[in-house]
Amino acid sequence: MDVKKEKTFQRVSDYSLWHRSLGSEFLAIDLDWIEFRIDRGVVALICTTSRLKDEQHLINSKKFIFKRINLERKIVLNIAEQLNAPAYFVIHTDDLKFFHVHDLNNLEKFEVMDQNKYGEFIKNL
Repeated sequence: MDVKKEKTFQRVSDYSLWHRSLGSEFLAIDLDWIEFRIDRGVVALICTTSRLKDEQHLINSKKFIFKRINLERKIVLNIAEQLNAPAYFVIHTDDLKFFHVHDLNNLEKFEVMDQNKYGEFIKNL
């Protein structure tokens, strides 16, 4: 059995580490957020990442982040298509001052938001 190696050593759950021991052919991702509305159901899928100290750190890290999320992106887009819902990848600074909100269908397309604007974005989904 080929065990998928942990790359970041920053997993928040023992489950993630355990699941990796099952072998690399058993893929799983941690879908961060499913935005749901009582009257409309699922309105968006949102993946997030942080551990970025400021906006310049965020900008400089994007190429590495996008390389790392390639499989996650494919899986989330598949789910989003089945649910007929949009999917986003949100990269934010640790202090939540900057949010870069990327459409998972086109990672080059994104909008920079502050906490208030991001809150409005969520409310308007």
